[in-house]
Amino acid sequence: MSGVQRWVWRDGEFVRWEDATVHILAQSLQRGSLAFDYMSVHEARRGTAVFRLADHVDRLLGTCDLMGLPIAYTRAELIEGCAAAVRRNPGSKSLKISALIPSIEAELVPQDPRVGVFICAYDVVADVIEQHGGTPRWGNALSLKVERSITNRRPDIIPPQAKMAANYTSAMFAKWRARQEGYDEIVLLDTDGYVAEAPTSNIFVAGPEGLVTPPEQKVLHGITRASILELAGALGLRTTVRDLTVDDLHAAAEVFLTATSVGVWPVVRIDGLAVGDGAPGAVTEELRTAFARIRCGEDADFEHWLHYVA
Repeated sequence: MSGVQRWVWRDGEFVRWEDATVHILAQSLQRGSLAFDYMSVHEARRGTAVFRLADHVDRLLGTCDLMGLPIAYTRAELIEGCAAAVRRNPGSKSLKISALIPSIEAELVPQDPRVGVFICAYDVVADVIEQHGGTPRWGNALSLKVERSITNRRPDIIPPQAKMAANYTSAMFAKWRARQEGYDEIVLLDTDGYVAEAPTSNIFVAGPEGLVTPPEQKVLHGITRASILELAGALGLRTTVRDLTVDDLHAAAEVFLTATSVGVWPVVRIDGLAVGDGAPGAVTEELRTAFARIRCGEDADFEHWLHYVA
């Protein structure tokens, strides 16, 4: 741990970080039926704030509805639970809410379908990564591998819009292999061979068409993705939503990923080949800087995206 005692909101009460557990035979642990969402926490101009908290809670509830998880909490209760978790854990930079079936079950369909909710506010580096002796893998730029053997989440199995634990398993193993090959990240293709997304982030290219990103029907409805599309419009940048080919990626002047954990993340190499001149491009840097200012409360036009917890 970071040296600070962390507390986890569990069904309306706080328990110690180390006590926020479920049984090894819990239905969601055995079957992957856990819905979650992940948010960023910032020390902004007016105090501690969660970026687009209500939108993240709405997405969690949407996942539960999509997958049939009978979550009993209201939107307002979950928003307040998230805010309370941040207040209870000073210095937090990340916020994760999980909805799961904790009961011990023998069959695929649970006899006890009660959904428990856990909300964790923490510093992902100090409280998690450094506890394993590691360092963060998100630097100023990254190398990307196009994953050609495993496709993106299939909508006829689990829709890509669902943030369910089971939806990340195949991508996890593909990314693990790519890490062993020296890459930082992978990008997945859809079943038609078009570019979809990275396992936990959306992808953009910048060039003569302005910004281009794949259609939302094929990808997770990234809240950072939606924010960047809106921000780009405010900055006068043209945006296009259309199918992208692998050739589009290789020919792009700039490529970047968007995610809650990293904001705007420049891609400088794809499949071992340099993107543009091999350095983060001007459009990427403009968006990254502007987005960072928004999350710190330094842009009044977008301050409504910040949910202050005090």
